[in-house]
Amino acid sequence: MNIPKLTNKIAIGTAIILIYWVFIFICTTVFGFKIFRQNITELFVFSIFGILSILCAAIAINIMYNLTVIADKYQDNTAPKTAKNLPVKIGIFAISLIVIFILLYTGDLATSEKKEKYFVNSVKSLVEEQSETIQSLSEYEFSEKYINKASSDIKLLSKIDEKFPEVTVIHQDQINGKKVFLDFHAYDYNCDNDKEVQKVDFILSTSKEEREYLFSVFSKSSKQHRFSSNDGRYEIYYPIQKGDRIMVLHLSQHSRYGKIGS
Repeated sequence: MNIPKLTNKIAIGTAIILIYWVFIFICTTVFGFKIFRQNITELFVFSIFGILSILCAAIAINIMYNLTVIADKYQDNTAPKTAKNLPVKIGIFAISLIVIFILLYTGDLATSEKKEKYFVNSVKSLVEEQSETIQSLSEYEFSEKYINKASSDIKLLSKIDEKFPEVTVIHQDQINGKKVFLDFHAYDYNCDNDKEVQKVDFILSTSKEEREYLFSVFSKSSKQHRFSSNDGRYEIYYPIQKGDRIMVLHLSQHSRYGKIGS
């Protein structure tokens, strides 16, 4: 048995595995790829695995170095052969990292597409099943009566589908002559008898892209839904028209499991 060669293979193999793991972890963290199941327990286990891998690699390299010094006296032809193949091996390793990144990116896209299809089908089913509730929510007027009724209706919608823990209803209104979007949710609004309900308390904070989408929906120039995913949070804006009234259902889900098939 050639011990120097064996320890060399173990050290290099361990180091490569560790580099692959660090690369995958960095990609999933920085770019928000949701391919593998992620939670605190697994993250801790993987971290311990990484530390142990570094320790094993250090010990193996130390043993390899000492044994190689002795073995070089009898095997002088080993180094030149390795040096000739080094550029090729580095090139193969670099290509493998690119392939891993592409696979992670493709897997994340596939996960998002699957989530979008599921969301759209679930929303359509929810709207059909709860047509009376949807009709009630569409009859918007800014008043304490509507707010309290909407809170109860939205709470019902939130309970029906376990995949949608967060459901809000969006309507367009005006404050001081300017168009704004108001959102209503399942949380009870504490109406103080001595204080008038203010529209400003219900203003929906959005990004520029979201506002542009909502304006296009309420101006009736678009009837398309809007789906987005970011770092495990999936959400959909789904427009609904009842007669001449338009409202938007906003459903979201924060998933700790981004694995395909979950």
